[in-house]
Amino acid sequence: MKSRTGFVSNSSSSSFIIPKYWLSEHQMDQIRRHEEIKNIPALDGWNISEDEVDIRGYTSMDNFDMRQFLEDIGVNMDKVRWN
Repeated sequence: MKSRTGFVSNSSSSSFIIPKYWLSEHQMDQIRRHEEIKNIPALDGWNISEDEVDIRGYTSMDNFDMRQFLEDIGVNMDKVRWN
């Protein structure tokens, strides 16, 4: 029988960009506060950043279904660019 020693990871990374003009203020607030709204540990959440034009999210441990969350808050998924 073989055994593996060392680091093993089932993690994946993901990211998105949404132009702000496609989002309501309420949707942007919910994206910013997704951890609080869904009561998830901060380590399992997404890193959210933004500038004047876009709101972005990145995670290296995709334990939170951001795609489903964005659909649930009414984001037009045709306007989300995933990496």
